[in-house]
Amino acid sequence: MTFVLAVLGFYGYSNTGKTTVIEYLIKELTNRGFKVATVKITDKPISIDKEGKDTWKFAQKGAKIIAMSTPVETSYILKQKEDLPSILNRIYDLGDVDVVLVEGARDPSIQKIRFGDAPIRKNTVFTYDGNNEKILDFILATVKEERHMKDFIELKVNGKKIPLSKFPKDFIMQTIAGMVKSLRGVEEVKEVELHFKIEN
Repeated sequence: MTFVLAVLGFYGYSNTGKTTVIEYLIKELTNRGFKVATVKITDKPISIDKEGKDTWKFAQKGAKIIAMSTPVETSYILKQKEDLPSILNRIYDLGDVDVVLVEGARDPSIQKIRFGDAPIRKNTVFTYDGNNEKILDFILATVKEERHMKDFIELKVNGKKIPLSKFPKDFIMQTIAGMVKSLRGVEEVKEVELHFKIEN
């Protein structure tokens, strides 16, 4: 399982420049040697599959996952809605990714940048002011910090590593450290190991 260095969201009304900025970031990050993944989230009930295609016919007969492999790409269609954490976990499982850029991001656990005057969403770091380099510098600073932090915390659920972005990582570390500090016999918290099972 790869360790994703940065997940950054973008949101705002149509025609405010989100896609153009994401295209710029993909090019700049790729030129610097980073592997980039993108996620597009929309409230519109649309599908990339097309009526009449074999993949569409398979879905109509009840297939929940459809894969198509060609000499230039492999495409997967899941006939279900998924939240962002589930999508990110699938991306992590599919390949080696350093940075994930999410257009239309709503999930409060990831940092995001607002475009235009859309209502501010939780964990918004700033509003886009036309300066593409500012966003690139923000990502590069996040990547540098995540590389430093990646050995500090690891989360496994049912034996599977769960990648953590900065917000949940900081939240988990601060919450557990705060609870442990209050326990009798603990004078200083330098390292914590916690393992437990939930009985059904």
